[in-house]
Amino acid sequence: MDRFHAGEIAVQELVGVRHFAERLAGSVFHSMPEPAREFLSTISFVAITWFDQQGKIWITPITGSPGFLRATDANTIAFDLHNCAAPLFSEQRFVSAPAALIGMDFAGRRRMRANGSIDSGDSLLFRVDEVYANCPKYIQRRTPDRAIEPIGLESGSVSQTLLDERSQKLINSSDTFFIGSYAAAGGADASHRGGASGFVEADENSIRWVDYPGNNMFNTFGNIDSNRESALLFLDFQSLEGVAVTGAIESFSPSRGGQSAQQATIFKVQSAKYLPRALAQSWYVEPS
Repeated sequence: MDRFHAGEIAVQELVGVRHFAERLAGSVFHSMPEPAREFLSTISFVAITWFDQQGKIWITPITGSPGFLRATDANTIAFDLHNCAAPLFSEQRFVSAPAALIGMDFAGRRRMRANGSIDSGDSLLFRVDEVYANCPKYIQRRTPDRAIEPIGLESGSVSQTLLDERSQKLINSSDTFFIGSYAAAGGADASHRGGASGFVEADENSIRWVDYPGNNMFNTFGNIDSNRESALLFLDFQSLEGVAVTGAIESFSPSRGGQSAQQATIFKVQSAKYLPRALAQSWYVEPS
């Protein structure tokens, strides 16, 4: 069976990197190697793609002191939701629900992606179907402050049908965001995007950015080729605020030949949540 689903293959063929993607397929594992398990025990930040009870897709942060999540075996990640900040999770109940995560070590400029499913109970359990690492490209180096204030599940949110000025300002000044996507053939995905502050532009009902060259597997755009519904997450790492958005990709343009895309990808907002306290701690940008 091919490692990639039809949407991923279509985008790979569109930009002429099919052979490169196949060479990278061997870096995707169906269980977590020991280095991946060790990595999870050291990080303070995860963004997770999930679906709410109305079937809407979201991507939101879970943050806390290192150790708030851990690999209990090669295919299971346990989250201690009582000792972390996990906005929007208080009302959610999951039973083998599709999900994906990306774990970030901003200081070390490392990241790890996994897709699978989640179950809720005393803790949140993530069941790994696939896991792989990404290169440090476009990761803004940040160092967490020592003061961590886990706030549990009840961090509050403000619902919006359009992006208000406060949300637009946060998005337009971002140097980092996260995107959640889903395709029935390949499951959920959680991915990171980075660039200079201002590389994303938002108005009240749309968000636009230009795709930069990545790993040539095109997991995100492959999912979007199959299913335009997607989710975005923007964070202010100093004020701790965030904006989580669900909607659909109106049009997308992938990078080609190691060069940035010639046209912007356009996301249309259907619903948004302003998160006054999205993170358990702040991160500061290290001087270059």
